[in-house]
Amino acid sequence: MKVHFTKEQVTEHIYRIRGIGDACMYYIHGNSSGLLIDTAYGVGDLQSFIDTAFDQPYEVVITHGHADHANGIAQWKEVYLNRLDRDLYYTKTAISLRRIMLKRTVPDIDTYPDTEFQKQFLGTFKDIEDGMIFDLGNCTVQTIGAPGHTQGMMVLLVREDRTALFGDACGVCTFLFKPESSTVAEYCRTLQKLQSYEDRFDIVLRQHGTCSSAKSITDENLETAKKIIAGTDAHLPFDYLGEHVWMAEPYDPATGMRKDGKSGNIVYSMDKIK
Repeated sequence: MKVHFTKEQVTEHIYRIRGIGDACMYYIHGNSSGLLIDTAYGVGDLQSFIDTAFDQPYEVVITHGHADHANGIAQWKEVYLNRLDRDLYYTKTAISLRRIMLKRTVPDIDTYPDTEFQKQFLGTFKDIEDGMIFDLGNCTVQTIGAPGHTQGMMVLLVREDRTALFGDACGVCTFLFKPESSTVAEYCRTLQKLQSYEDRFDIVLRQHGTCSSAKSITDENLETAKKIIAGTDAHLPFDYLGEHVWMAEPYDPATGMRKDGKSGNIVYSMDKIK
């Protein structure tokens, strides 16, 4: 079974790319070059789709090293990934792991042959750090280091579109329970850093769910984080692929959204609070 990709324009320079599974990708199209942001689970021939759809030189930037964001990179010779997430990437490349993760949104994933899954990256990692600028021709992209979900997590600010690509740095269900995650207390500093950029963007794009949020999602995550630290959050049991952790705010299991109408929420473990 072959994987098909689609694109939709979401701002002047940004296109959302969808393939298989729950994680989308983005392409930032400048006058002279572009950036492919993330490669999702690495199922199907993403490279051919991007080459045909945009027909310009481009580079590949990975927001962080998790399996649902980085596993398509084997199709390229050079890829940007923060050095703090490189070892993490290599622990998340197994096809069996990707099948387990995809099963939640692609019930027939077992009918896809292993040949549709990209193998482990053999190329060269290029470092991406806080404050880098990519000039794409009439479109500039700034990198913002945002540790929390992972240590190498990066946010991308598309200046001309006043848009921030948050990746998994701050969302409706921010995961802070993995070994590679920061504590909730450390994550507060990242949220405050993102707040300092809020005069430079109006739109927040993410890679999961609705894939977009109001700017208030940063404030809501910070408010929630402070409740966790104070021990005043709802502290609701939450299971993720066999891991028993906690959701901070009451939510609707059918939609994953908060019951109070706000959107920012955090999933954490007790050893990741302070």
